[in-house]
Amino acid sequence: MDFTADNLEKAVTLFYRTEAHQQAEAHQWLTEAQNSPLAWSFVWELLSPHRSSEVQFFAATTLHAKLMKHWNEIPEDHYELLKKRILDSIINYAMGPKIILNRLCITLSAYIIHTVPTHWPKAFEELVSSFQPQYLPNVEPERVIWILLEILTVIPEEFQRTTLALNQRNRVRAVLQDVSKDILKVVEMCLMPLPTAGFNMSNLTTYLNASRCASAWIQLGGLNIEECTSVNNLLIDLTCFVYWNKTDPDGLSCDEMDLIEITVEALTAVFQHPHTHKYKNHVFKYAAQILGKFDKILDVERNQQDMNKDVVATLYGLVITIGDSHSKVFIDNLKSQDPDEQRISFDLLNFILKCSNLPGFYPIDESSSTLTFGFWYTLQDDVISLDTSECASLILMIKPYYRDLVCIMLRKSMFPVIEDSTWTLEDKEVFRCYRQDIADTFMYCYVVLNLEMLDILMSKLSEALRTENNNTVSQAIQWNEVETVLHAFGAVAESIEYENLYLPKLMATIKNIPFSELHIRVMATALETVGAFSEWFMDHPDLLENIFPLVLSGLGNPEVSTSATMALKDITNNCQKYLAPFAEHILMASQSVLSNGSLKLAECRRLMYSIGRVLSTLPVDRIMGYLNMILAPSFEDLQKFSEAEPSPSVTNSLITRLKLIAALFSSLHIEDEEKKVEQPIFVVMQKMMPLFRRIGEKYCRNIEVMEDLSVVFKYGVTTLKDDCKPLINDMLQLIVTIYRECPQSNILIVAKTVLILFGREEEFCTLNQQLLHELTSTTMQMCAQYNTNNQLSEKADVLEGFFSMLAALAKKVPQLIMTCGIDIAALFQCAILCLVLPEIQALKQVSSFLVQFISQSRETSLAQVIQAYGESLVLRILMNLGSTAPRSSVDIFSDILLALNKKYCDNLSRWLNSLLAQEGFPSPRITAPQKEAFIKSILREKTNKRKVCDTVLEFTLICRGILKPE
Repeated sequence: MDFTADNLEKAVTLFYRTEAHQQAEAHQWLTEAQNSPLAWSFVWELLSPHRSSEVQFFAATTLHAKLMKHWNEIPEDHYELLKKRILDSIINYAMGPKIILNRLCITLSAYIIHTVPTHWPKAFEELVSSFQPQYLPNVEPERVIWILLEILTVIPEEFQRTTLALNQRNRVRAVLQDVSKDILKVVEMCLMPLPTAGFNMSNLTTYLNASRCASAWIQLGGLNIEECTSVNNLLIDLTCFVYWNKTDPDGLSCDEMDLIEITVEALTAVFQHPHTHKYKNHVFKYAAQILGKFDKILDVERNQQDMNKDVVATLYGLVITIGDSHSKVFIDNLKSQDPDEQRISFDLLNFILKCSNLPGFYPIDESSSTLTFGFWYTLQDDVISLDTSECASLILMIKPYYRDLVCIMLRKSMFPVIEDSTWTLEDKEVFRCYRQDIADTFMYCYVVLNLEMLDILMSKLSEALRTENNNTVSQAIQWNEVETVLHAFGAVAESIEYENLYLPKLMATIKNIPFSELHIRVMATALETVGAFSEWFMDHPDLLENIFPLVLSGLGNPEVSTSATMALKDITNNCQKYLAPFAEHILMASQSVLSNGSLKLAECRRLMYSIGRVLSTLPVDRIMGYLNMILAPSFEDLQKFSEAEPSPSVTNSLITRLKLIAALFSSLHIEDEEKKVEQPIFVVMQKMMPLFRRIGEKYCRNIEVMEDLSVVFKYGVTTLKDDCKPLINDMLQLIVTIYRECPQSNILIVAKTVLILFGREEEFCTLNQQLLHELTSTTMQMCAQYNTNNQLSEKADVLEGFFSMLAALAKKVPQLIMTCGIDIAALFQCAILCLVLPEIQALKQVSSFLVQFISQSRETSLAQVIQAYGESLVLRILMNLGSTAPRSSVDIFSDILLALNKKYCDNLSRWLNSLLAQEGFPSPRITAPQKEAFIKSILREKTNKRKVCDTVLEFTLICRGILKPE
């Protein structure tokens, strides 16, 4: 169907008014129409007033898309005509529909970005003078101002979105920054209150558009705070005026709220400007003004039962941004001899502390306290980075705020005493994340307060656990008060090293908490806290007896088993040498919960890891006794499942057993430098190898089973190292059998591990060569088969693993590749072939192999391969850059070109010149001079990867018509 106006109108109608499959077809055809050069003609017909609004909108959208993506299709002598047509269309649609007018304004902005400064040097001057009410008498004055502000507002956004050559982008940016002050004057005129009447709520739309325009241009970065003095004052006053003069006393309207958000966004952009810190007096002036005026608004909101969360978040957000962006300025103020300067800094700290202390629960009652976390980190970080004497005096000044903050955070992190049924699952997840942020904030508090914080927490914990008041009347423990303090202790655990006063008290207190009388969350948090202090226990092993009863009792409780297994894993990992007195209790408790089947898979895996750590402390005969007891059920199950007919339930059970064995293999190892004893894992692996072979042969096409079997082998090899040598032959035979039957990345991970560990071992030389030869031959056959059917992407994960292995070998054991009997030239060609893959991770590994190959080839026989096939490699790269490869892969190809230029500069020069001499290659859009410039830039750089990437990216964008040649 031809791209005629009538056909397009039918297609648009079809898109909006039919079923999904017809919509999809219509969308595809309309997209082809937008990309067609004919679009430059039909858009004007479709913008005709007698067309439907859907068709007009499609036309306006198409025009914008053409300017964004196909600017290179416009001859320079048509620029003026195009500008006139866009301007005429804007006038024609001045009174609406607004959605089309908006799109046309964006289109004109895109046109301006492409034509300043070369083709329309006075664009802004002419734009402002043209869109004045007196020159457009048929359009309402307010609408004329709206159009002007709309065009100006989207120009910075279009600049960010438009792809331009680096030089052109810099020139356009310079023009935009030059006119920023003039644009701000236009904004100020629109925001200026009347001398007698002040601001007028009837002008809300104009204020909103002007503020949005100010925000856009300030964010562009060309205006500093001094140049924004007038507009800053207007924005602050306007924000307060709108709040205090809202049309509805019960709350702000949507437009009023939008205006407050936009004015504050513009002010925020001013304070985030990279040069604002140079204007210290301006920062103080506006900070004082904002704190004074906004705190009055926020006092009203804080005292309302139904707080306006949006207003609170917006105003607090600005102040916190000021504090966060300029914390060093306010820290300097604290040291000032001027009491007014000091007062501003203290006012800022009090203001932000009020935000942290907003009433109610987050996120149900308030949504702003989370904004403060970054500030409290920045403040302490900037203070502790100062010289020791300065730091010490400032720490004393800010300590009171962090003491208050600890108490505030303890309250804010509390769970409701009774679970609120109105909390949704999303609310609960948000609160969980909020508590994690509070945990991080506790660490910042500890940096400032140190032992004072532990004193506060210990006092709060003792207070929460006190069950009698002064009148000796029994008083129930508030479980959430206990839980929040334990949570805080756990949060600072990693910051504490050698503490001998408060933490022993904590562990003694935890031992005596009546968990059975309290909410289960208390026990869960206590377990998490105990686990967090696992490293501290290394220096206080005598206190382990206080916490093991809690941990082991938690294993059998499904409500806290996750926390218990995590705590046990941390403790057994960090305190292994002190586990002997507790070994029997741990192992018996673990065996009991494993046998009753109450744990989830992840919990079982953690428990098996802990069992391995505990067993490693025992004599071999006792280890084998426990292993026989603990592994016997798994071994019997594996035998049974390996013989059963495959089914989903059998497969899942098989996977579960393999995961548990892998967890045990990762942690069970006896330190025996003299090799006097046989490693228990070796005995287990040797016994299970026939079973593993049966599973591997039977389930070789089941990727999940093979993944877990591979993990078992990997942990077995990495844990045993030299001790696994007697098993290597059987293991490699199984690897080859599985890979021949079904090439897969999991098996390659095991092969890579073995080859890296034993690649230089003389006794395994032949085995390693045979393994690599088999894996390479099978992979190349697979490539040939899938490439014939154009389905190479289906094996991208295998190719990623294969070339990852080869890249590692090329770096660490290069001789193995050269002596394993594979056709090196064919392997190199296979790698070139795989550069067509669209999968980025696979491409990275192929590239990594090629880079290693090239880097090590110069002094070896591999150089002949590069000489013979290097031009094919360069051809493939140029073809990818010209059309086929995703733009995100540019850096990958840059690495290969850089490697070639380092080692084969003359060859690369010859290949590039020869290939790029072809007319229309790799794209008809790139000119001969641009090709020459590309070659010179590539050959010039032998070390600077960033410059090579920039050169390659620009070449790619020109080839694809995204950048227009300068």
